[in-house]
Amino acid sequence: KIWLSSAPRLHKPIQPSEARSGTMGLCASVTEEDIHNKKIHKQLRADKKSHQDVQKLLLLGAGESGKSTVFKQMISIYGQGFSEAERKSYRSIIFGNVVQSMQMLISQAKYRVEQLKKNSFAISDDLNVEVTTVMVAKPQRGDMDAKLAKCIASLWKDAGIQATYKVRSQFQLNDSASYYFEQAESLGATGYIPSEADVMRSRARTTGVIEQEFSVQNHRFRMFDVGGQRSERKKWIHCFEGVNGVLFVAAISTYDQVLFEDGETNRMVEAVHLFKDVCNSKWFEKTSMILFLNKEDLFRQKIEETPINVSPVFHYYDGDGSYDDTTAYIGRVFEDQNGNPHKRIYTHLTHATDQSNVLRVFESVKDKVLHDGLVAAGIVTTA
Repeated sequence: KIWLSSAPRLHKPIQPSEARSGTMGLCASVTEEDIHNKKIHKQLRADKKSHQDVQKLLLLGAGESGKSTVFKQMISIYGQGFSEAERKSYRSIIFGNVVQSMQMLISQAKYRVEQLKKNSFAISDDLNVEVTTVMVAKPQRGDMDAKLAKCIASLWKDAGIQATYKVRSQFQLNDSASYYFEQAESLGATGYIPSEADVMRSRARTTGVIEQEFSVQNHRFRMFDVGGQRSERKKWIHCFEGVNGVLFVAAISTYDQVLFEDGETNRMVEAVHLFKDVCNSKWFEKTSMILFLNKEDLFRQKIEETPINVSPVFHYYDGDGSYDDTTAYIGRVFEDQNGNPHKRIYTHLTHATDQSNVLRVFESVKDKVLHDGLVAAGIVTTA
């Protein structure tokens, strides 16, 4: 379950007992108060110890990095998962994602035909009714009937829409668009209940801070997910104190895309600059720093057609263009932002929608955070 963090329970100070007449009454009153105080102090010590035993992890990264997907995977793997009722609650988000994505493709296809005079993006005239049906749909309504779902499925097969999809890096499109389009008619079926895979791929902007606590092999972790857009970053400060580990998520597949916020800044430029700020922050001088190079599955596909040096921050790359060589180079670019010679960055390639990948990576993260905690406490050496 997701809940907002709450402060440890505070106890009101015990007020002096009202004076009682007689020596016996006074002795009895003091004894009762001593017992009560003893119980309170015991509880306070337990609360403090309980709080110290929790490993606090902070998920950071620019918008669209996939960190909220990592957060949902933690709920699925180590929490109580998503109940049927919770999965149903994602229907409106998924429907909105699907409708908005197809509306974006239609708009971009028309723009390329009408403004750029590129007829290869033209949508078949046989689909005029489907185009109108989709464009007048209201994504915010949160529902999708069988008729609308069928229209989306038909449009997805159109050559013009497919051509537009291939140039999706030139505009803002949900990474999971094709996943949902492929099963559009199922989404519109009566009684549709999202699977956990559907939930993982849904996209809703994170605002503020949300929290999940879970246990792994008798170790307690509390993970915070915070908004990644620029307007949300000022809220991160509230999560910094006492953090044991920072999990910074960067979507390496976005090296040829621009930010949603301004439509100009290259996403990897933003991610690298943000990582530099986080890595060298005074708040994290003694904090484990784990870097997730996320969406490696999409990256693997994209480098077949687009070289990484289209991103200004990777401009000097001159390697062989292979997956291993490019990911190693990207890792070095991020790690070079670290200004502390005594701090090590632990880098992992991740695919946040793949539960087995997240599970394997988090096992490594868990061991690192726990080990660093023991080192900080002087219980073990750094060796």
